[in-house]
Amino acid sequence: MATLRVSSRPFVVAQTAPRRSLCVRAMASKDAFTDDTKLSIRMDASKNGCTGMFWRSKPDMNASVNAPDWPRNGTVFKGWKSVEHPGWVKVDHPQNYWLPIQQYGNDVCHFQ
Repeated sequence: MATLRVSSRPFVVAQTAPRRSLCVRAMASKDAFTDDTKLSIRMDASKNGCTGMFWRSKPDMNASVNAPDWPRNGTVFKGWKSVEHPGWVKVDHPQNYWLPIQQYGNDVCHFQ
């Protein structure tokens, strides 16, 4: 049969910092994607030996989208330079695509 031992040390309650209420704030975007800030952009990735550029689902080079309407060299489209994501263009497209402004140090999006 097991015996229960009671310690002779006094029981100490650990003091904790007072609880703070958790406040979650939605970060406002730095970008203003409006008709007033929309730019005309021409695609030309020929310096890189490319015939165009695949769309990106987000401002990330590894987020290529396999869509048949990717812009070929000479295509003119509308979009916005992003302030929140420097070096990226948000394209005025129903799927909310993105494109890099440069690839391998060469401009691929040319602003008109």
